[in-house]
Amino acid sequence: MCRSAALVAAAALALLGASPTPAPPGAGQTTINGYRVETSTTDWNANSGEFTMPNEVRVSRPGSDARGDHARGNSKAGTFVLEGNVVLHDSGGAPEGKEAGADYNGPATITCDLLTIDSKAKNYDAQGNVHFVQGARTGVAHHATLNETTHQLHLDGDVLLVDGQTSFRAEIVDYNLQTKDVKSSGAPIVIREPVQSPTPGPPPSPRPTRTRR
Repeated sequence: MCRSAALVAAAALALLGASPTPAPPGAGQTTINGYRVETSTTDWNANSGEFTMPNEVRVSRPGSDARGDHARGNSKAGTFVLEGNVVLHDSGGAPEGKEAGADYNGPATITCDLLTIDSKAKNYDAQGNVHFVQGARTGVAHHATLNETTHQLHLDGDVLLVDGQTSFRAEIVDYNLQTKDVKSSGAPIVIREPVQSPTPGPPPSPRPTRTRR
């Protein structure tokens, strides 16, 4: 069933128990479980909650935001599936991050082909060409999940982590963004440290010359 973005916004707010005041025509945004959703066109079914968004979609909450070329999901379940050139950015300013303390600064960016957002569990599931960046650390994998409540990043499928000149390969890596603890599994696990150049020592003392008589 096709509805304008403004009508979808009003209906979704009603499902959440908010006042069903119509959004301004053309506003194209609504809020579900604390996530603001912005797009230009939405096809939505009021009975099932299923929706599709054929144009660019932006989903945001305090501390994080994501975008995709298009999306689908369910307003009742509070799930969104972003597809196409997906970018998820976490500034570390989420309420859960503040509760974790100063050690939590979140990942800077996760890019992937497909991102599923569970707005109730604050969970992100990334699939296809996953690339992760946090400061000087970078990582690639086939699949990743990030939970903003537990601060846990799970990477699996040909995982490669790089931190400066140190690289780490494994099949599965669990990385805690708060404690920086890393757990890995899957053979083979390869850690490459930078090769240390030998420290030059003092030049050899000149050998005394013998004086002929």
